[in-house]
Amino acid sequence: MKEDRKELIIDYMQKHNETASVAELCEYFQVSDMTIRRDLQALEKAQKLIRHHGGATLVQAPTSQYTAESLHTRLLTNHSLKMDLGSFGAELLREAIDSGTCNSVFLASGSTLYCMASLIRFPLTNATVVTDNVNVSQALASNPSYTVIMIGGQLIFPSLNAVGHLAEKMIRSFTYDYAFIGAAAIDENGYVYTYNLIEAGTFHAIVESAKHVVVIADSSKICQKTFVQLFQLKEGFTLITNPDIPETFRSTLQSNGVRIVTEHAV
Repeated sequence: MKEDRKELIIDYMQKHNETASVAELCEYFQVSDMTIRRDLQALEKAQKLIRHHGGATLVQAPTSQYTAESLHTRLLTNHSLKMDLGSFGAELLREAIDSGTCNSVFLASGSTLYCMASLIRFPLTNATVVTDNVNVSQALASNPSYTVIMIGGQLIFPSLNAVGHLAEKMIRSFTYDYAFIGAAAIDENGYVYTYNLIEAGTFHAIVESAKHVVVIADSSKICQKTFVQLFQLKEGFTLITNPDIPETFRSTLQSNGVRIVTEHAV
């Protein structure tokens, strides 16, 4: 019965956004907290899932669709818009580098962040770049004069992000003058969302370790919500997006002290 329950836990999580908390599993299977934790520990040892505080997330096994072509396919979707937003981010970073206010920068994952990384062709004098994404690190490493640090941890697909305790600990071991991150969605009150719990820890580690956070998200993600709420945009944050965002949303963010960039000459 114990082995059957483990299989049922996997089945339950597959039907519930590939994640579950210990509390909901206890209630669903009518067993103790200790029993569920033992099951999750065994499933993690079998590399079926990754445990995190209060629950677990399924390991997303690579398939033929999770190759380098996956990034290429995503880049083809709204490519010109992603390049525009990426260039805004690169220009903002250049401004910070030139002013001497940025000696360390974090670049997170996403096709738009990859575009930004590919557009950083200016000198990063005395600046160290840290990333948790394989694709972004490859784009940056094409310039041998850059100092690039790749965060370690377990890679998830198709994003090729490093996640988990090791990644979060390594992220927190540095301080970043600027951190550039993406967003799955941003709701009408300026709360940023991601798709799953396993990435939430790295997002929080980045935000807690950065002096200034820059979120890059196109307008299709504005006034939307996904599974996991992360943090609210406020003073000290910058949002890079395209101009056609709702005026009420723009006003809400500006009243919270958020800088909004929708064009060049930042």
